[in-house]
Amino acid sequence: MEASTTSTIQGTRRSTPHIRIKAYSVLIISSILYAGNVIAGKLIAGHVPSAGLSALRGVLGLLIIVPLTWSRVKTATRPGRKDLFQLFVLGFFGITLAYLTFIVGMKYSSGTNASIISATSPALTNTLLVIGFKAKLNKLQILGIITSFLGLLIVFTEGSLHHLLTLKLGLGDIILFINVSSMAIFYVLGQKIMEKLSSVVTSIYALAFGTFLLIPPGVWQLTTKPWHLTLFDFLMIIYMGCFVTGFAFFLNLVGINLIGSGQATILSNLQPVLTIVLSIFILGESLSFYHWAGFVLVIFGIILSLAKPEQSVKNIA
Repeated sequence: MEASTTSTIQGTRRSTPHIRIKAYSVLIISSILYAGNVIAGKLIAGHVPSAGLSALRGVLGLLIIVPLTWSRVKTATRPGRKDLFQLFVLGFFGITLAYLTFIVGMKYSSGTNASIISATSPALTNTLLVIGFKAKLNKLQILGIITSFLGLLIVFTEGSLHHLLTLKLGLGDIILFINVSSMAIFYVLGQKIMEKLSSVVTSIYALAFGTFLLIPPGVWQLTTKPWHLTLFDFLMIIYMGCFVTGFAFFLNLVGINLIGSGQATILSNLQPVLTIVLSIFILGESLSFYHWAGFVLVIFGIILSLAKPEQSVKNIA
């Protein structure tokens, strides 16, 4: 469900066709791995305590990503005391809260709903930028925000006017929206500190702090609540921790470094489509009319949200 923590930095790169092909390849692989994260989360949700699973994800991810990026971290600007507090806050929203709400939300929602809800991230991020940073958006971006939220509302209410009027909303969908909101807050708050620190340093520290916050409740849940791991469950944890939090994160960094985050972000929008495809073939889910209507509106909203802003430095979606 979570988008990459590094796709919020703007930038452009002059690249050759060979470099672009390499970048697109690693970014597509990263998108596939992130899409599979929703499927893995749905399959394992309820089998392992949420905080325990989230903590395991963070620890496994750190074991993979730290060695892969250590050379960059050593040569990059080190965070100061004030920076450490900001990174701690980023870790809470981007890792602790995001991981917990993802696992809990997947217990009560479907992979299809999760993919559509996650696709509203660009519109939600732009909305927070307007509120918190007084960013100026053009008319197309404003229309994109409205369109995306309209699609989200259709999914929330299952296309039922009665559900809308009676505020009968799915618990899992609401929790997953909190998940997307926490990531959007991470993107907005991270914009400022990433002007000083590199995206690698920011993301590594945020992951470390967020995982640190997850370990105490995770250990408590794993030692006090009954749970049992099958071999399949164990493989799902390895996938979510090593392949998603670790390798997918690293591949996304490589892609952004090659072509810049502007183009990388566009490719990341493949994730909702891939998730829906995987949900149909692996989870056996089917698309209802309200899914199609909501999905089309959200994707159209994404396209509009990516329109060039009046003040591009303020737009990170």
